[in-house]
Amino acid sequence: ATLFGFIIGIPSMRTRDTYLALVTIAFGVVVQQLLNNFSWTGGPNGLVGIPAPSLFGHSFADPLVIFGWKLPSQANFYYLSAALVVVAIVTAHRLHGSRIGLAWNALRADEIAAKAQGINVAWFKVLAFAVDAFLAAFAGTIYAFYVSYISPDNFTFLVSVTIMTMVIVGGMDNIFGVIVGAFLLTILPEKLRAFADYRLLFFGVVIIGFLMIRPQGLFPQRMRRYGGGL
Repeated sequence: ATLFGFIIGIPSMRTRDTYLALVTIAFGVVVQQLLNNFSWTGGPNGLVGIPAPSLFGHSFADPLVIFGWKLPSQANFYYLSAALVVVAIVTAHRLHGSRIGLAWNALRADEIAAKAQGINVAWFKVLAFAVDAFLAAFAGTIYAFYVSYISPDNFTFLVSVTIMTMVIVGGMDNIFGVIVGAFLLTILPEKLRAFADYRLLFFGVVIIGFLMIRPQGLFPQRMRRYGGGL
């Protein structure tokens, strides 16, 4: 997944800002259509009956026993997901306060100014793609093992729009804000299942509303200090 992130990131270097977002979304649509036509991916039917993984000799299909308490097998995935979320948050926080995070923030604010400061624009863009792909691969792998099924329909245009909306709602450059945005945009559609056919319309209204009324998101970017230099 990291390698694929590098491959996608390289041809996207000529684009910036909104166009870069459009290119990445377009790549997602193209890949989803390609997966529909490959036999090794199961085509439009996907892969069925994915076996549960094992960790330290314990199968995730078996109940989880903690201090004598017997929990259902789903608890295995819950605690694994929780652990990986913590790792992802800590990693993101460390990157956020590092020279890499400063470079990414500079690129987002003004790519030309960042380049004038000596920041390797191409390298840090590709690195961002690779890191994102790595984290997304972890989440996708756990999801596939949990439901024992995966298909191209799990990675539609709606998924890209949902993730983008989570970031816009929570606030870019704010880890806590993105978590809140992800929580809200996961809970609300479940509570509004009667309007499932209008989900894209809902996300579109949310994006437009936030960009017009509160473009900085629920939790705006804060000034921060960095140690060292680039």
